[in-house]
Amino acid sequence: MALYQGLEVIIDWLEFTVMDTTLKDVIDRILNLSFSEFSPLEKGRFGYQDQLKWKNGHVYVMFTAIGNEIDEDIRVKKEIGIHVMITGQGCKQYSLNNSLETLLRLLTEQDKVNFSRVDLAIDDYQSKIINYDKIHKSAIKGHFTSRWSKWDEVNSRQSSTGEFLGRTMYFGSQNSDLFCRIYDKSLERKANSDEIENIPNKWTRLELVYRKDRAKKLVEYVIKDEKALGHVLRGTLRRYLRFLIPSTDRNKSRWATAKWWDTLLANVEELQLTIKKEKKSIEDMAAWVDKQISPTIAAIMKAQEGDMGWLRKIIVKGSSRLTQKHLDAISTYQGSLNYD
Repeated sequence: MALYQGLEVIIDWLEFTVMDTTLKDVIDRILNLSFSEFSPLEKGRFGYQDQLKWKNGHVYVMFTAIGNEIDEDIRVKKEIGIHVMITGQGCKQYSLNNSLETLLRLLTEQDKVNFSRVDLAIDDYQSKIINYDKIHKSAIKGHFTSRWSKWDEVNSRQSSTGEFLGRTMYFGSQNSDLFCRIYDKSLERKANSDEIENIPNKWTRLELVYRKDRAKKLVEYVIKDEKALGHVLRGTLRRYLRFLIPSTDRNKSRWATAKWWDTLLANVEELQLTIKKEKKSIEDMAAWVDKQISPTIAAIMKAQEGDMGWLRKIIVKGSSRLTQKHLDAISTYQGSLNYD
């Protein structure tokens, strides 16, 4: 948790996969929880056959077991890893006795870990800076610019009275690796809680959902660069979204930034969240063939009793379809052989 301008910034979802390790190591050492606090669920998810749930909250551990007994010494399929999902509610429950930032640090020290999703949320309990109605009005009137090409809104109402039960805006596609969600948190809490007395009346939440490479880059900023959660969230917003003061100038890019948006993003620079993908080498291509299609090749070879005529035809045909990236990889590989 971090505070900025009186606003609270938290990690509101964390999802990752740890490779080449044991179930006990993930639960006991990385999560710093006890295996005895987890109970097996009837089925897994996301392609994993088995799943455990933390008895004290919404922390889920997914894996595929080798054998039938689920205990501390269970062997799992290491090639697909052990997947952990800590939901929004789970983050709050986990944080009662553990630090999510410490967990992130431990994860970055692992040899092989993939971050599937990290959500950052900033709460304005009085809607003084982040105000749903103000943002919605600006969006409707087009008083903003954004790297995201679309925005949506989802509303739900009470049938008998027409009163709002929920109001949410999305900037960016919900299927993308990075998008922004802004919603009336007071309505959301009142719709899902029997105790409404302690819920603030003007509570707006802004969330950023980071997936895959964007999530990986977010963790790098927080752990390696030691940037505060609020800094990363606001730096992302500065790069992707800007609310404006309308003027007669037809070019929106020259409109002044809304004062409340300037207040929110004061003293923070744009953060680059894309990761430059490395070019695939011949070794990478060989590893891909080995992992993805070697069983298929073996099956065909066995069915045709070792006849490789069909494979030669495929190779000749593929030679005519080589692109520049393939030629570059060939040149690099042959150059390294000559150098050696």
